[in-house]
Amino acid sequence: EALDWARGSIASERIVLWCNPEPVSMAARSRPTKTGIAVNMVYTPPSQRGRGYASAVVARLSQLLLQSGYAFCMLYTDLGNPVSNSIYQKIGYRPVCDAVEHRFAGANT
Repeated sequence: EALDWARGSIASERIVLWCNPEPVSMAARSRPTKTGIAVNMVYTPPSQRGRGYASAVVARLSQLLLQSGYAFCMLYTDLGNPVSNSIYQKIGYRPVCDAVEHRFAGANT
């Protein structure tokens, strides 16, 4: 089932791959609205990191989404990861807000 899902996601361009010449990084589009869309599922295997592949795939996917008519693209990123935050800002993303997670004592979640 996972392989079918992956093949379908790539075929429908929900997931894009950066290849050199084999796939070395990926990113996905999700949560479209009338004016914006999210970029997520950015991943590069550890053996391929540090070569600019994630930067390239996110920049290209973002460019394609903007050219297709979306007014903006968004990313949700971990503030504790300075590498990805730096990459995203270098390709044109800017921080707009921070999120905080709270866990209440005694909660069943």
